Amino acid sequence: MPDRTSGTSKTRMSELIDTIGILLRPFLRTRPRMIVTRLPALLLVAASLVLGACASDDDKLAPANPFRDEVPKRLQRLQADEAYRMARRSLDASDFDGAIGQYRAILLRFPFSDYATQAQLELIYANYKSYSPDSALADADRFLREHPRHPQIEYVYYLRGLIHYSRANARGDLLPWSESHTYDPTYARRAFDALGQLIQRYPDSKYAGDARQRMILLRDRLAQHDLEIAKYYLKRKAYVGASRRAEDILERFQGTSVIPETLTVLETAYRKLELTELADATASLSRANYGGPDQSVAKPAAQAADDESPEALRLPPVIDRQPAPTENPAAEDSETPTTRGGARLGDDA
Repeated sequence: MPDRTSGTSKTRMSELIDTIGILLRPFLRTRPRMIVTRLPALLLVAASLVLGACASDDDKLAPANPFRDEVPKRLQRLQADEAYRMARRSLDASDFDGAIGQYRAILLRFPFSDYATQAQLELIYANYKSYSPDSALADADRFLREHPRHPQIEYVYYLRGLIHYSRANARGDLLPWSESHTYDPTYARRAFDALGQLIQRYPDSKYAGDARQRMILLRDRLAQHDLEIAKYYLKRKAYVGASRRAEDILERFQGTSVIPETLTVLETAYRKLELTELADATASLSRANYGGPDQSVAKPAAQAADDESPEALRLPPVIDRQPAPTENPAAEDSETPTTRGGARLGDDA
């Protein structure tokens, strides 16, 4: 194919030479001394014309794109359906880093397709499984903002809570604490709030049961953290602070495993403050409900501490062959994997 830009430049240069010749013709007919006198001015005019022509040609050339699409060439040749299938195969094979790159490529090349929406959904899961909680949470929040009525919105709320829960578990927030008054259970609080949003918005969701079990454990751990602070105050003889912290635990964490020990701390603080009537009432309450300071309530189920229960989280649903998101929930009730459009819905590895 001929180079149109090169041909245009040659034509303009020929026109420029003709123009210079026309300008010089009157001077060539005059005396040589006049030519020498006016030659610098003529050369200046000619140089200006040449530079102007070059600038005009450069302006017509398309500038280099600094945001060049760096998607692999092979993926660029694929259609949206093929690109999604390839990304999903990587996800099913637990190649989470590869899947993340392919999903992002879909978002770049097909931003307004239904496959882009599905890629956003599965990108949350891929980042979660690749131990990138910050990216996963950012993707989840973006999905909730952009697709508040999506059929899989419950799944996203649950996955968001699970990401916070896994982060809390990784930091040790869910382990039995000892001398933890200086420990900041921020992630445990965030996980509790995130799972609470799911239950508040979708109380009948298929994820609600697992979310409630996790919240029970989180609530117990948060109460235990506050109890450690109350015991620390008691040890430092800050009896007012100890009593107030214990009272707060009794008000906010009823039903947790720390209530009997909290009553003991509160009774001790009252007696140190010479509040005998309150101390006696607290002791009577402890004996009536728990049979004394050595008794304790049942601990939360241990299996709730696992990041993922057997029925909790599976891979996101596979999109249909037609460019429209699937309507099936992400986690299937059946233990056997199902298929949609010939694509396998795999269990979470």
